Amino acid sequence: MNSKVIRSAESVLNHLSLFILRLMVLMPFFFLYAFFRAERVKRISIIEYNVWNGFESETKRTHTFVKWARKQNADVIAFEELNNFTQTSFSKLAKSWGHPYAVIVKENGYPVGITSRYPISNVYRLIDGMHHGCLYAEINGINFFVVHFSPFSSTKRLQEAASVINVLRQKVKLEEKTIILGDFNAFSPKDSLFYANSGIRDSMYMAQQKNKVLKNLNDRNQLDYQVIRAFLQSGFYDSFSLFHKYFEESYPSKVYPGPLSDKIRIDYMMISEKLKASCKSVEIVKDSVTDTLSDHYPVRAEFEFKK
Repeated sequence: MNSKVIRSAESVLNHLSLFILRLMVLMPFFFLYAFFRAERVKRISIIEYNVWNGFESETKRTHTFVKWARKQNADVIAFEELNNFTQTSFSKLAKSWGHPYAVIVKENGYPVGITSRYPISNVYRLIDGMHHGCLYAEINGINFFVVHFSPFSSTKRLQEAASVINVLRQKVKLEEKTIILGDFNAFSPKDSLFYANSGIRDSMYMAQQKNKVLKNLNDRNQLDYQVIRAFLQSGFYDSFSLFHKYFEESYPSKVYPGPLSDKIRIDYMMISEKLKASCKSVEIVKDSVTDTLSDHYPVRAEFEFKK
């Protein structure tokens, strides 16, 4: 091997050694930069779920949910239809999926409730004038309103919405991070094009003719969008529609397979302007568990906040 090749090889080795040395010196700084960058972003996942008469009080069904909830690893879960639960039994169950904090709105009827891995504070229960009750709580800097509106009357639902909006104005400011979530039993104007061709109006009209208790259509016997519109006009966003252009039902699950006219979206997370930019995804969770665990599908949202 001639001297020029040797010198060239030595030069390459020297440069490579210098590069490796510099890389070893800078590597800790790269890791620190990545660590602090990650630390500046705070992620929170939230699920709302109507769990069908308190899991139908079935032990197997409850255990199935607990196993599912552990895999979901959400930070906050809001519930509707916590039938037969007390504050004590609800808190005990919440610990089984890693949530040491839990609050239920009442201990009779069809309660709503919320569980969290973070402390729950400033709890307020709105029960008078509400079909199932509304629970307000603050968790990790976010205001939560868990609702379950009347399944029988559009007029009653609009009254309930007005009550929630009234409490909201008393408790929080519009510029704060606020979520109103749950089973609204109401239609979003965002889905009106789908419903116009679904046959749902005629199906509901026939149901009302058979059962006089049902008054879910409006005074003109048309689909009623007033409840969701009331929240939209109050500065909230239908979070699901921010990410999905097309209709997707949240009810019924495969427990009640039926015609197209049965498919409706009545489970929501309405978010304030302050949360809009932080909301990174919203989905109606459909899998082998949620297909049959309840008659409703859960809604899951992911948020990211800069610290």
